[in-house]
Amino acid sequence: MEALPGPRKIMKFILIIWVCSFIGSPVACLRPMEYPKQFDSWYECSRTAHSETLLMMSKMGYKYVNDNKIAMSYTCKKVSSI
Repeated sequence: MEALPGPRKIMKFILIIWVCSFIGSPVACLRPMEYPKQFDSWYECSRTAHSETLLMMSKMGYKYVNDNKIAMSYTCKKVSSI
């Protein structure tokens, strides 16, 4: 009798975004923010990162972003789920 395979791990991605100010040296960043949704692919995660960071910068406004030299960084971290 053949053993049944165990549950397969499915790879997911979590989006982590940093908001940083390049006004001084060293660069000052806020604590990383984890997006509340997991993604099925790097592609989906990366596209969301671009749209979310654009939205965040828009909410901060032109003057604030320019005065504080705000920039965003992100990563899509691979996690496994069952």
